[in-house]
Amino acid sequence: MSTDPRAASRGERGRPRWLLFFTVLLLIAGGNLFFGSLFDLHRVLSGKPEILHFDGSFNEQKETLLRAQVVLGNVLAQTKPVLYSLHAVMELALALVYLFAVAAIFSNDPRGRRVGLLAAWVGFATCIGHAGFLLGVVRRMQPWFVPMLAASYAEDATRAGRALPSLDVVAEQARLFLVDAPLLATAMGMVFSLLLLAYFAGRRMRLFYNQPRRVDDG
Repeated sequence: MSTDPRAASRGERGRPRWLLFFTVLLLIAGGNLFFGSLFDLHRVLSGKPEILHFDGSFNEQKETLLRAQVVLGNVLAQTKPVLYSLHAVMELALALVYLFAVAAIFSNDPRGRRVGLLAAWVGFATCIGHAGFLLGVVRRMQPWFVPMLAASYAEDATRAGRALPSLDVVAEQARLFLVDAPLLATAMGMVFSLLLLAYFAGRRMRLFYNQPRRVDDG
């Protein structure tokens, strides 16, 4: 527990509502990234593809999305293990920074503002890297990946008694689920990072952390 009198002063004043809001978002995002990246790394290291069986609890669109994500992950782990691992390590590093920021803020650590700024910059850089991965790797593998996905979709459709999807439909769904939607989520991540940067660099946070004048946040 911190004995810094400035930390005690911050505790007495209470945390600003927006600080609590951003901290909760950091916790949620960090937790999801942490477990997701560990799962991806385990898939590469074990060499075992993920097997997904549907029990009828999901609707057709949900099944299609989950199947596309699983097939893509298995293919990347088998055909591009180095790039896939680097991508997972990048997300794991961001998760650790996010979780460290949460711990620093909730423990009234005097470095909380600096760590918040670090989380913003690392998050923005990771979003750029993720966008590059989607455009440079995932989108380019679509021509030979779509037939493999179509075969998996056909198995699910046969099991559920649905009509088999055409190759054009599968290609459209693959682009939507695996490129377009993730790119939109990445753009939202960039916006979140910019909001973090603006908030922690702002006057209110400087005063909250007893830094009335601008300091080197590098």
